[in-house]
Amino acid sequence: MLRKIVIFVTSKKATAGRWRLGKLVSCEEFPNTAAGHDQLRMFLRQHTTPPIHLIVDAVEEDFRLESMPHAFGSARTEMVGRKLNQLYRNTSYRTAQFVGRESDKRRDDRFLFMGLTNPDLLAPWMSAIEDLQAPLAGVYLKPSVSQLLVKALKLKNADLLLMTRQSAGLRQTYFANQHLRVSRLTPLSGMDAHQIEKLYVTETEKTRLYLVSLRMMSRESRLHVVFPTTEPVNEDLVGQLEASQNVSCNIIGPAELARSIGLSQEWLKRYPDLLHMHMLAKYSCPGNLASAQQTHHYQVHNLRLLINLASVATVLGASAIATLNLVSAADLALQKRDATTQTQQQERLYDEVSRNFPKTPLPGNDLKVAVDLAEKITEIKRNPQRLMQVVSQALDSQREIQLQRMRWKLTENPTAMDDEGTGSTTANSAGIPPPASPTGLYEIGFIDGEISNFTGDYRSALDSVNKFVEILKKNAAVEQVSILQQPVNTSSLASLQGSTVDQQAQQLPAAVFKLKILLKAVTIPNIEVKP
Repeated sequence: MLRKIVIFVTSKKATAGRWRLGKLVSCEEFPNTAAGHDQLRMFLRQHTTPPIHLIVDAVEEDFRLESMPHAFGSARTEMVGRKLNQLYRNTSYRTAQFVGRESDKRRDDRFLFMGLTNPDLLAPWMSAIEDLQAPLAGVYLKPSVSQLLVKALKLKNADLLLMTRQSAGLRQTYFANQHLRVSRLTPLSGMDAHQIEKLYVTETEKTRLYLVSLRMMSRESRLHVVFPTTEPVNEDLVGQLEASQNVSCNIIGPAELARSIGLSQEWLKRYPDLLHMHMLAKYSCPGNLASAQQTHHYQVHNLRLLINLASVATVLGASAIATLNLVSAADLALQKRDATTQTQQQERLYDEVSRNFPKTPLPGNDLKVAVDLAEKITEIKRNPQRLMQVVSQALDSQREIQLQRMRWKLTENPTAMDDEGTGSTTANSAGIPPPASPTGLYEIGFIDGEISNFTGDYRSALDSVNKFVEILKKNAAVEQVSILQQPVNTSSLASLQGSTVDQQAQQLPAAVFKLKILLKAVTIPNIEVKP
């Protein structure tokens, strides 16, 4: 977060600090009185936007290390919730921190259950926060925040006792392999400097015996005491602490401490609680005691922040797209102007060249229409080839048929007759009109032929012509075949003529006939020429 407010609460007062970009901006103290509660309320009213993190340092706290069957997901959540209800029924400030897994075969999960057993300590301060609907991010016990201090100071001892002196008293927190185990707070009110230094030694020995009795460490293990302090201490204190059995000590002075955590000595001397407040302001801490109901306004705050960020991203994206569109539009306008200039130049050149063209007998538009029409006609590609193929196939099987003349016509009228021929005007011998052509054009062939070596046998001649017609009809390309003229007139109105003179002496007329062949229509492109 860019901005944070951290409040450090003890039984006597509350210390509130504001951070921006990880740097401390201001810090104020409020006594644990009605006036102090109102002062904190006014302070938060002035700074309601930043998330609030609250640290509580009190004797009424509890830490329990428990092993539970390994589980995950909702099963683990329900199991941990039941355990919290069992351990801390009378407080809502409770949580469980996962420590690790056991090394035995079952590999059970290990949790550090912690809770604030006196919720009334926070009631007036929480009331001020809830009345303003300020975004409370979390509530943390001071030992939980000490985990951040251990990492900042790079302390990696197996049995570590972190000892700090702050406004609430002397705090001793034990870490086993850098994991929080237990913590003790000893008030220092009413003691002078000599009594306090003596208390350092006695409380350290008590803590060591307490850890051994709980089997958190063995008697032979060395307890490493680290004492980060904001005030100068007696140089003999290290010797006094190490005089105890299996105890080593390291005192981190104000200058080294300020340099390690990135905070000035003046701030630390004035407000000793800033040691842990600054850690929580810079880093995220495990072990949040606040319930979901208490952090509701913080969730709303995060949602509002995400919406604002999404809105900003949308505006920036839209601005970028609009900029690209403007650049593209400017580029297209430049290309259009260049194309217009080139077109005008080409038109001027064309006009100059066209002035020198020779005069044509027809206007240019008429010539264009003629050329387009010629191209359309070329696309049609219609000629008498199909009719010739049909007739030649029929002649191959009728040797006595001799072809004298063949005419081909492409017309819109399927009943059209030969301009030079004669005969019936009916569409076909059956009197059935031919089907309509999909293109409106028909291929019609007119055949003039005769019977070769005709000897006067008109019946044989009629049979030959009829057989020739049947052969033509069987062709797949033929739609209809009509006989326009038979080799002999079979009408009942025809007159009979003859002579008794010898047949060889008579000159027989030729057995001629005429046929009309209508081919099946073939789809051709439409001819459409626009002037």
